[in-house]
Amino acid sequence: MFCKRKNPIYYALIFISVLLQVQVLSVNEVHGENKDASTIEEVKLNNTNEDITVTNEGSPRVNSITFDKSSIEIIGTVVRFTTVYEGENFTYEWVLLKDFDEIYKKDYSRENFLEFTMNEAGTYQAVVTIKDQNGTTATNYSEHITIVRPATIHSVSVDKNGEQPVSTPLTFSVSAEGEDLVYHWYIFKDSAVAFDGLLSQNNSIHYTPSEPGVYKGRVFVKDRFGKCVNEYTEEIIINEKTVSETEQLEAMMNERDFSSKTNHYMWVDTDKNLIYVFEGENKNWHLSKTMICTDGKASTPTVKGNFEINGRAPWLTSYDGKVKAKYKVRFFGNYYFHSILFDAKGKKIVDSRLGQSLSHGCIRLSVDDAKWVYDHIKDGTGVHVV
Repeated sequence: MFCKRKNPIYYALIFISVLLQVQVLSVNEVHGENKDASTIEEVKLNNTNEDITVTNEGSPRVNSITFDKSSIEIIGTVVRFTTVYEGENFTYEWVLLKDFDEIYKKDYSRENFLEFTMNEAGTYQAVVTIKDQNGTTATNYSEHITIVRPATIHSVSVDKNGEQPVSTPLTFSVSAEGEDLVYHWYIFKDSAVAFDGLLSQNNSIHYTPSEPGVYKGRVFVKDRFGKCVNEYTEEIIINEKTVSETEQLEAMMNERDFSSKTNHYMWVDTDKNLIYVFEGENKNWHLSKTMICTDGKASTPTVKGNFEINGRAPWLTSYDGKVKAKYKVRFFGNYYFHSILFDAKGKKIVDSRLGQSLSHGCIRLSVDDAKWVYDHIKDGTGVHVV
């Protein structure tokens, strides 16, 4: 049986239908209907040669700024600040702050460091801003660095020069500048340490050599920031020549702060029962007279300390009226310098003992010495009783 032959139009319609399905699939692929849109990085546009690329480059970041010095430095220190960063192809802008005010700015360049000489005291901080090729920036600050004025020694000295005898008191001193200074003294004898002083705020030290040799002082001066400088004094030669008692007494007086309103000063040594009278002024006293005396007994001791002459009278009469003394000169309360004891009429000496401790607290002198004190030691004269 023969099949009926189909019309050519029928085949043309089938061809057109298949062609349309192929075009729909192509369009769906182009529009990403079968793809996750977030994974597409490049798309070729129809009828053009241009590519569109999506990138995910990270932003610049400054991790820190370091500097090559300690956190406290002195004026004149050159400090180098350096960035620690992530990324590449950056330029850097630097700003320097002093006490939170901007004092210097360096425009964008390829240098990732800044060097600066700190010529003034204050607290400094560096600020860096980095910029990438797209103009994105990031900024960070350094730690603070404090610049201080250094402790400075202007001079060191010893108050004697040339050759001096053993037992000569020496005063070593320093003139220094800085903040909250403390001092540590060493005394050297023949280049070996003979004395190690304590750390103190006193810029001088007293030292009396007990042996001959070549002496010098060395002082360390430290400020509140821990910065320290040191310097030696000149050398001084101590020889074996003995010092006289007068020189020793004068040295003892002049190394202390004994002042008087007159040109005299009286030192009473109750152990030796002696009175030393000095003439001059503070730090420049010279022994002029030594007198033997009697001070208070153990039950009625003479008062000790620093006093001042303040009144006088020709006679002193005891509380019971039985004895008198000539030429009383008061140095404290009812304590007087006066002569040895006379009878109630003041005619006959009843107790002439000197060089002992047996009075009721006053200090007895010979009649001649008591009169000398009465005539020459004026009110306001300093008195030291030990």
